[in-house]
Amino acid sequence: MNDEMTVSGAGVSSLNAFDRNELIEGVAQKHKKFLDDYAGEFNELGNKIKELQENIESSKKNREEILEKIEILVEKRQLFYHQAEKLLDELDDSVSNNHDFTREMSVVKEKLSKVKGSMTPDEEQQQVDSILQAISSLGSKASGVEERLGFVKDRVKEALSSKMELSSIDSSEESYNSTISSFEDELANVAPRHKWLESRIQSHQDALQYWEKQLLAGATEEVIA
Repeated sequence: MNDEMTVSGAGVSSLNAFDRNELIEGVAQKHKKFLDDYAGEFNELGNKIKELQENIESSKKNREEILEKIEILVEKRQLFYHQAEKLLDELDDSVSNNHDFTREMSVVKEKLSKVKGSMTPDEEQQQVDSILQAISSLGSKASGVEERLGFVKDRVKEALSSKMELSSIDSSEESYNSTISSFEDELANVAPRHKWLESRIQSHQDALQYWEKQLLAGATEEVIA
């Protein structure tokens, strides 16, 4: 920056025309040198900032898509379990005077009620396996219920499938947050330097324009003289 401070027009007006023009050309050249020195870094940082901003926007968009998918999967899981419960209730109401069936149905309903709560994927898999086995045993307790029990099994399996898919992306939001934070930190480090370079470039451009006008004015005065 010390060299920048020496780029001035002090004493130019007191020189003869030749020395004056030579000095102005020297000052202008120094401003051009600063512009050349700054331009490369400025453009490089500009490209870096653009890349970081695009990465941040892309990551935010992907994060939103993941959050929406998570919300949908959570709702689907609960919906499928609810549908399974409703089908069991309807089936239970249609079978009368069958104590074995009613007793086994109570066991299935209790298991299904528990699995709707919060548990790990492995725990839910174990519970669902137990539920499916219990549902299969219901088929031997009453006639004409196999098809409807099949529908119940399908809903339970679909609920478990939603849970498994959910578990595979459950940590993605945290990963995206970490990535976005990293990009934002890098941008915060780069942006001030880029802003400073922009200011210095503008300053040297203004100064260069001024001295080029002085050269032009000097040449005009010589022609008139």
